[in-house]
Amino acid sequence: MTTGKIRSEDFKKKIRTALTVIVMLSVMLTGNPVWADCDSAGCVTVGSDLGMKLCVVFQEKRYEFKLDYVPDSSAVLWKMDKTTFRSLDPGSGSCIQMNQTDDLKICCAYLHTYKCSFTLNYTSYPGDPDGLYWKMDWKSFVAVDGDPLTAFQWHIQNTGQTAFSKSAGKPGEDIRMGKAIADQLSGLGVIMAIVDSGLEIAHEDLAGNVISNGSYNYVDNTTDPTPTPTEAAKDGDHGTSVAGIAAAMSMNGKGGRGVAPRTSLKGFNALKTNSSADKIFSLGGHTRSKDVDIFNMSYGVAVDGWRYFPLSPTYKDFYDKTANELRGKKGGIYVKSAGNEFGRGACTERVWNGVEGLTCFNATADETNSRPEIITVGAFNASGVKSSYSTAGSTLWISAPGGEYGSDSPAIITTDLSGTDRGYSRKNLAEPDNSFEIGDPTYNPNCNYTSTFNGTSSAAPNASGAIALILQTNPNLTRRDVKHILAKTARKIDPDSKASYVKVNINGVDYQASEGWVTNGAGYNFHNWYGFGAVNVDAAVAMAKNYRADSLPKLLPNETGSALATAVAIPDNDASGVTRTIEVSEDLTIENFSVQLLINHPDTSEVGIEITSPKGTKSILLNIRSSLKTGLNGKGGVILGSNAFYGEKTKGTWTLKVLDSVKENTGTLELFKLNIMGY
Repeated sequence: MTTGKIRSEDFKKKIRTALTVIVMLSVMLTGNPVWADCDSAGCVTVGSDLGMKLCVVFQEKRYEFKLDYVPDSSAVLWKMDKTTFRSLDPGSGSCIQMNQTDDLKICCAYLHTYKCSFTLNYTSYPGDPDGLYWKMDWKSFVAVDGDPLTAFQWHIQNTGQTAFSKSAGKPGEDIRMGKAIADQLSGLGVIMAIVDSGLEIAHEDLAGNVISNGSYNYVDNTTDPTPTPTEAAKDGDHGTSVAGIAAAMSMNGKGGRGVAPRTSLKGFNALKTNSSADKIFSLGGHTRSKDVDIFNMSYGVAVDGWRYFPLSPTYKDFYDKTANELRGKKGGIYVKSAGNEFGRGACTERVWNGVEGLTCFNATADETNSRPEIITVGAFNASGVKSSYSTAGSTLWISAPGGEYGSDSPAIITTDLSGTDRGYSRKNLAEPDNSFEIGDPTYNPNCNYTSTFNGTSSAAPNASGAIALILQTNPNLTRRDVKHILAKTARKIDPDSKASYVKVNINGVDYQASEGWVTNGAGYNFHNWYGFGAVNVDAAVAMAKNYRADSLPKLLPNETGSALATAVAIPDNDASGVTRTIEVSEDLTIENFSVQLLINHPDTSEVGIEITSPKGTKSILLNIRSSLKTGLNGKGGVILGSNAFYGEKTKGTWTLKVLDSVKENTGTLELFKLNIMGY
């Protein structure tokens, strides 16, 4: 069947051939039928298999057939089961009127326990020209007890919404969770901690998920981390908006919905004190947080992103011991933002020789991101490419929606501090990004929601919500299992990724300073902008459903290399750089990989570092012309991780390359080690 309208005689021929019964819809395209009154059409029941039996009317004749749900990653589809087609006696019950475009308006449907209405648009399906298909029109979806902002939440279901900005997104560029929604997955039974600036525990779209007395305010030592009125009047609360992306309630008639709308929430405002002890207490290091499954860490390094950030011994000890004991020794799950320091603007505070297309700060320069316990998340926008600000690096694991800024193109719609005089959206904004932010009378009259939240701070809770659905499906999964499932099912976003191929001329030689997608020796796709790709909820849930928990072999450490006998000079302004190799004799499958280096150089923003595996996979650990001015000469060296080698074998020759990209300053390489965890 071709796309769009068809001639009635063509339709007759196909139905005769397929059914050898009476001609269906013999005058389908004649006349001018109107929608049946919604009150008289009766309610359709959507079965547990998502199939539905319909009675339709074509020019006063009634027919019945079943629509079977078709799993598809790009749309929510139903196909007519032609074997069930039959004519009905006149007047046998109320039926749905079909319109001229062959669409079906379902005026009333019971989708599990929810009552809703929606339109199914007639469509074609590649590879099956004779099939009769209808696709859900998400713009038409209305739930009686639903969420008025859901239709604008492109990160949940991208239909090309503008989300109150000036331009539209690209349909399908979302977290692919249509099946999860239809199956009513909600994150029920999973506990998530929002480790952030605060959490408005009484917010109308969050309160039902907040665990009573489960949160903590480290400023006043109470169980309410809601910002004070003075704080709230200045700006929004970052943690409240983060929480809404992950776990705003659904089907309550308020706001939008979270990715996992029945996940239980705890809020810890450890960022207000910025105390290491308070952060550790919030991450499972105290009884108040030991029952948490997922810790959302929508924060990165301090604003002075021109140095390497090592982990303190206290944090290392915490991750080595306490973090692995959580969830009944299945391991706490830590979801962390990659950062918002990609663009040149992020480097304006320092003298910088940056290059367009190269990340300013590098996610790998924060040692936390190299830890095996951490899932580092980058951001993509509504057009399906890296958000302009999203920090890149070889330590990214996955990407999730972060959007842009909500004015020219969509940001993320989520919860905001309640009230018209506080939060990101409020009545008195002098220069609002869009009309929604000053109290849209239809959708945001009380300014309880915002349409301009963005950043990898948004990407992280999108991923956290996805993980909550995975854990609801299979609560026995270990942290290693979850990371493995995310890597296996991630979607290869922005496949051409032309903007990521950046060459820089170094003393007359074109050097590949950034590269796009790489397929490693184990078959995994990896990209320093996206990690293994975009979160794919439906695929991850499907894999989790039949996954045998804790089935990955026991991890074994492998450390090879040492301080160099003599410091090796790094050639000045030379694309060839200096290379050193390490031979690994063990044949382990890589799960976590990092390089330990010590480099002495007066300005490490000039330095680039790459490593190539025995299989020929190259990973750029640190790009040249970054904002990283200092810190690679820490005592004992620094840790630079890479996920590009996941699943590869360790055995063979590993080659390190260190180069200098700017004339005058020179430095030396003094230590080179490999730290690998594998099985």
